[in-house]
Amino acid sequence: MSLDFSPLLSSAGLTEKARREVPRVTNRLLGQTFLHQDIEADKDDYYFIHRHRYAFESMLKFSGFNLLHDDYHRIFQVVSEYSYSRTRYKLDQTLMIVVLRKLYEERVEHLSLANDPVVTIGELREEYRTITGKERVLGITQYKTILNRLKAMGLIELLDGRTIDVRDGDARLRLRGSVRMILPIQSADEMEAWLRKYRKVEDNEEDENTE
Repeated sequence: MSLDFSPLLSSAGLTEKARREVPRVTNRLLGQTFLHQDIEADKDDYYFIHRHRYAFESMLKFSGFNLLHDDYHRIFQVVSEYSYSRTRYKLDQTLMIVVLRKLYEERVEHLSLANDPVVTIGELREEYRTITGKERVLGITQYKTILNRLKAMGLIELLDGRTIDVRDGDARLRLRGSVRMILPIQSADEMEAWLRKYRKVEDNEEDENTE
């Protein structure tokens, strides 16, 4: 027996044309995790969800997902209540997300307008070495793979060129508000707890590799 959400969509006031769009927009949201109001490719679908938020919240809730919204940055995010549909990141990817979150908080304090902060590749690489507590150096290919993954997720945006050149330390990246949503740290103490956690994982990995 297939699920029929037609009564819900009808009661939410969706037209026939809008109901046909729901499966596509829902799949895109689940696939991307984030939809940004200020990204041109996302804008129409963002407003579509915003107009019919109750219908999307109800459908996603039934399937074990929560629809979240950052009112300040105007971003939709979908999060699974269960572990089955959650993405697993490698240690280096997770550490890079922590780096982005730390840089975001440090830079946004000095912005007078509602702009997302900007960092250079060089600053990001230096912070990565600092945050891990050791000279953990990633190769060019590793950096490119990680940053392209984070770009595809909508966490960072290129300001110089169309592709990420990790050799160019002056190349600029915009840190998007979704960085705060994917890692919802509320205080400096929480950030330090994350750092201790992943430094410990790193140390354990090194111990295993030397045995």
